[in-house]
This record gives sequence, structure tokens and C-alpha cells, in this order.
Amino acid sequence: MTELERKPLVEFVAPVVEVIEETPTTKTLVFDLRGQEFDFYPGQYVMLKVPYPPTGEELKRAYSIASSPLKKDRLELTVKRKEGGKASVFLTTEVKEGDRFYIKGPYGRFYWTEELSTRIVLIGAGSGIVPLMSILRYIRDKELKNVRATLLVSYTSYEEIIYRKELQDLSRHSNIKVRVTLTRSAPDHWDGLKGRIDANKITNEVEDIPANLYYICGPPLFVDDMKALLLELGVDRKQIKTERYD
Repeated sequence: MTELERKPLVEFVAPVVEVIEETPTTKTLVFDLRGQEFDFYPGQYVMLKVPYPPTGEELKRAYSIASSPLKKDRLELTVKRKEGGKASVFLTTEVKEGDRFYIKGPYGRFYWTEELSTRIVLIGAGSGIVPLMSILRYIRDKELKNVRATLLVSYTSYEEIIYRKELQDLSRHSNIKVRVTLTRSAPDHWDGLKGRIDANKITNEVEDIPANLYYICGPPLFVDDMKALLLELGVDRKQIKTERYD
């Protein structure tokens, strides 16, 4: 796949200007970037320094960027709380507006722009939606009508659907197809998909399977399973980009 010119690596300190509760376990931290030059490709990530008061440690963690690179005045990082985690627990329970964080980036080769392909399929699980959302927001904000994007994303339950309202709004764009599946429990009113993403779901939802560029993000086992499925369905491995979330 074509490699794009690298974006300049920068480091800066930015304040949190908003904390958005996405789900009971997930929050989005919005940082103020006014006055700061920072450019990235949709799908890339930053390194964040996170204080951990119980031990006095300063933790370094990688977080995918959720926002579109076209939103120059803000940077959004969406964090899901992990049981027994340090940084994720602090970021989702202690952070408030005005807190300042050291940020460095952008990093990563899991990115997309319209120069790479105009037909893309985004496959995610849980918080693996985050870099995929950056891509979808970029498509929407830049009004890339010639791009066809399909999102297939799985969550454990309705309550854990990250960006639920915005995903509904995105699905109203004629060139963006959004399909959400719930793997454990679904409410009576749920009219989306159920169960894990499998070959049947991909075959039913994706047109001309070998012709697309694929982006897979989620836990390591999920990513490996999805990649194996796509290879079985005839997708060239060069057409598959992956990002693993521990």
C-alpha cells in the first residue's frame, strides 16, 4: 500500500476543556489545541503522559485519536476503563476540565486518506472503534462523496455502544454504511445485528469484497480472526491494515 509523507512529530501540553461520558465505562477527553500546530492522518495515535497518584508514577500510554484532523482547535481521545488498569481508571474517573497533559505525536501507520483508496471497510470491536471513527469523521467533514465506507463494529451490549448517537447520524450519509452488532445482550427494541462478526455478516454487508481496503482494530484475538476471515474471502493481505488494542 502507498506510504504517505510523515506528519511532523510534535510535543506539547494541552488542557482538557470537556469530558464526555460515552458509556458507563468510556469517556472522551477533549483537549484545547488553539495556538498549537498539530497535524495527523485519520487513524493515528498520540502518546499521553498520565499521572498515577497512588504510586506517584508518571505513566506513558498510547491512545488513538478520535477526532478528525480537520478540527484544528481540538483533539479528542476516547478511553475505555480496564479492570485493574492504572491510566485508564485515572483518565475515566479522576480527570476534570482544566487538567493539563503532556502529549506527543502523531504516531502509527494505521491511517487512511482518500489518496489510498476510495473504497474502505472498517471493522472494529469495542474501543477499537476509536481510530475508525476518526476516519469516518474525516470523510464526513471533508464531504468526500466519492468515497464509499462501510463500518462493521461489535459491542458487548447496547449500553456499551461508543458514539451511539453519532453512528446513527453517520449512517444517514449516502456514502457511509454503519452496521453495529451486539455480542452478549440486546434490548427488545434493538433492530441491529446480533452475534460476533463472521463471514456471513461480511458477505452480507460488504460489496465486492476483494476490491476494498480494510482496516481492523480491536483486541489481538479479534484482529487475528478478522484478518484470517478476510484472507479466506479472497482479500489480498496487502489490502488489510491492522491495529491491536490490549
